[in-house]
Amino acid sequence: MKSALKKDTVREIRHSLGRFLSIFLIVLLGCGFFSGIKATMPDMIDTAEKYFSDNRLMDIKLMSSIGVKSEDVEAVKKADDVQGVMAGYSKDVFYYHENQNLVLKFMSFNNVVDENSPNNLDKPVLLEGRLPEKKGECAVEVKMSSPNTFKVGGEIKIDEPDSSKKITDTLATDTYRIVGIVASPLYIGYERDATTVGNGTVVSNVFVPESEFVCDYYTELYVKFKGTDELDPFSDEYKQAVKDKSVQAVEFFKKSVNARFEKLSSDAQDSIDAAQEKVDILKQALACDESQLTELLATAQKSAEEAQEAYDKAEQSGSSTKYLARSQLLKARQLEEVAGKLLEDQKTGSTAAFDEYNGQLAAAEDEIAGAKKELEAVKTPAFYQYDRFEASSDYSSFYGDAQKIDSIAKVFPVFFILVAALVCLTTMTRMVEEQRTQIGTYKALGYSGARIAGKYLFYAATAAAAGSCIGVVVGLQIFPKIIYSCYNILYNIPDIDTPFKPVYMVLCLVVSVICTCSAVLYACIKELKSQPSQLMRPKPPQNGRRVLLERVDFIWNRLDFLAKVTVRNLLRYKKRFFMTVVGVAGCTALIVTGFGLKYSIKTIAEKQFNEIFLYDGIAVLNSADFDENQLENKISSITQVDKSMLMQSTDGIAENGSENQSVSMIVPKTPENMGDYIDLVSAENGSNLEVKSGSVIITQKLAKLLDLKTGDTVTIKLSGHEEKEFKIGGVSKNYALHYIYITPDDFESVYDEKPVYNLSFIDLKKDTDENSFKEQLIANDEFYGISFKNDSSRGFLNSVDSLDAIVILLIVCAGGLAFVVLYNLANINITERVREIATIKVLGFYDGETSAYIYRENLISTLVGIIVGLVAGKILHYFVVITSEVDLVLFNRQLVWWAYVLGALLTLAFAFIVNLVLHFKLKKIDMVESLKSVE
Repeated sequence: MKSALKKDTVREIRHSLGRFLSIFLIVLLGCGFFSGIKATMPDMIDTAEKYFSDNRLMDIKLMSSIGVKSEDVEAVKKADDVQGVMAGYSKDVFYYHENQNLVLKFMSFNNVVDENSPNNLDKPVLLEGRLPEKKGECAVEVKMSSPNTFKVGGEIKIDEPDSSKKITDTLATDTYRIVGIVASPLYIGYERDATTVGNGTVVSNVFVPESEFVCDYYTELYVKFKGTDELDPFSDEYKQAVKDKSVQAVEFFKKSVNARFEKLSSDAQDSIDAAQEKVDILKQALACDESQLTELLATAQKSAEEAQEAYDKAEQSGSSTKYLARSQLLKARQLEEVAGKLLEDQKTGSTAAFDEYNGQLAAAEDEIAGAKKELEAVKTPAFYQYDRFEASSDYSSFYGDAQKIDSIAKVFPVFFILVAALVCLTTMTRMVEEQRTQIGTYKALGYSGARIAGKYLFYAATAAAAGSCIGVVVGLQIFPKIIYSCYNILYNIPDIDTPFKPVYMVLCLVVSVICTCSAVLYACIKELKSQPSQLMRPKPPQNGRRVLLERVDFIWNRLDFLAKVTVRNLLRYKKRFFMTVVGVAGCTALIVTGFGLKYSIKTIAEKQFNEIFLYDGIAVLNSADFDENQLENKISSITQVDKSMLMQSTDGIAENGSENQSVSMIVPKTPENMGDYIDLVSAENGSNLEVKSGSVIITQKLAKLLDLKTGDTVTIKLSGHEEKEFKIGGVSKNYALHYIYITPDDFESVYDEKPVYNLSFIDLKKDTDENSFKEQLIANDEFYGISFKNDSSRGFLNSVDSLDAIVILLIVCAGGLAFVVLYNLANINITERVREIATIKVLGFYDGETSAYIYRENLISTLVGIIVGLVAGKILHYFVVITSEVDLVLFNRQLVWWAYVLGALLTLAFAFIVNLVLHFKLKKIDMVESLKSVE
């Protein structure tokens, strides 16, 4: 008997394969989506941690205003907890590309130190080609803003931004051949170091061996501490450990640099003193007549003899006074030489010596004046210390974006699982109910309730277990990779690791089996309470009752017979109707959210570059060689220019408490004309904003990230300047990147220097050809190049296109869920009404009419579900938009109308496909067999 039950259990799976697969697929979708989305954050964090550790990313970076020397490196190595120290060079250069000078940052890497040395820090990761080995070779990083010429085998010719210097004063050559494409753990995102040359933005980094630099000192010192690799690199514990361990290292660094500074100052003063002695000698000799020169010469000779004697004695005795004696000897001999030559000229009547010494006197005096001025200008060394998060906000952004994925994982997968659970509950409940006769037969044959329930538990558990296991395996591999590929527009950590996570499989397996088996137990216990004789008879149909619509005569009386039957059936089977509405609503909401998210991302460029940015282009000015009046006059002399305004753009960091973001500070020369180029509209009340003295305007996303509003104070740390605080006068709408607007007067009063206008807004006259204008502009020495708004817009659109993968993934998963839900519920509707359908066939309904009889109910349920789903979609879209935003952009919160339309149409399309499939099932219903009496 037991073997018969087992055979029947296996046979049940084969005979109801559609039902089994529907449970399998819906569990697979739910568990795959949940595990994949949920695993993305830990996979991103673990990948970053391994990337940092494998390439020995520094913990802190140290700099000083007088550079770094080898003695400073050795001093830091002696500090406790220091594992490795590496000094490096860097240099900002110009690269002429597409009629403009782009700023590249040349950086050194150490190709001499052993690969496994703890001092081999911040190792560049080779992506293509090889690392540079010979003179004139380089490796480049390729990111969104990199020139399209950055390819292996290409060549880059660079120039010195300061026209008074040569590039070969810093680098071995001005032409480099690209032999490799690399990524650096120092720069994991879009942001690069701020620069004071060109337009203030480094477009890409270039890596060359340390030997390519011909500098007297290093520019940076990187330090790595013991034990930090064992900590989560984004945790507060790691940050505190670095802070504690860096105290002594920074102290030793400052002490070494200050000692070097004191020696340099002392050596400079000694040089000035020596030059001053020469000046004094020359002045004394040149002011004497012949008799005075004779007397001076005799005195000098006597002093020289005495100094020589004193020096010889000190030399023999080994006394330290020999250095003083030698100085006195040199001074006496110099005076003797000058006095002798001038006296000879006096006797012969020549002026040769007099002229020569007058020239030397003037040169020495000029040299002393210049040296004193330089020495007075030299300030006590300034020190700069950065940890990973201070050196680049990309590390915080990466962690924040990973957390956003985790936030989405708390909603989307739960949404999927809830819908899946509801469908599984309905499916298994219906399966038990429709097999009442078999259950009654088993009970009559003596099978226990547990054995009978075991059949259905095995059925449900097998489908759920198979679906959850396969779903988790597939989800853990596919979803993190697809999602992370979208973030590659902002981050350049090469590849995400997606290890198998047994915990996720166990969790999904347990939850899915419990959900499906609970539904089975609920249905089985309910049925097993009945007697076998009751179970072996068909379950009596629900009693008909009047529905609410019947009480509205003017509507009810106008409905035909089939319409009245449809209304009654819908309201009689409330449970099935409710399940259909919930399932369809969930799927519709997900599809609407997917299309809405696509629109929210795509419209960023349109709003930013058409509604906010009103200018045509931004010209990069040669402010090093031309003053602002010359630049303005030159721009105004170009006939194609309609109007323009100079501005300064400087990169920096905006801070509020522990939060920080990279920003560009914009200083317009004429703030009252700012509205002609950038539409500053308040994000708080929609009013127009003006850049006024006494406060700054910050952009909307920056205010949100730093939790700031009008009237608050924001801290700004510009490149090369100390931190300063500013009062916020307004928050303006902005959709891409972060900006701060300030008046020239405020900038000068805060930083004690006038703005250096390195850029200019340009508005062109109508029908001006941008390419020809660019060629004309760049031909002038006053301009380094120009960036047109249209080009920036296209580049930004290309960069966000990769986010479509997430949207497509969401839509496909939602569509798959919608199809399974609709098919499953419609299939249940048919199987539990086989006798009813057979009856209407007997009454003469054709196949099409029979299908329409069922389709009406499905269609109405679907339409109600769609309406509910459209409302839910709006709420879900808003949540996803504010949760999934990356730090650099502000997504459009508006849900576009066609997202509603496409969501509804796709759901209807899935309903149509399901109905088409079920039409053939309806045709196969055997009228005779279905109407046979159970007895």
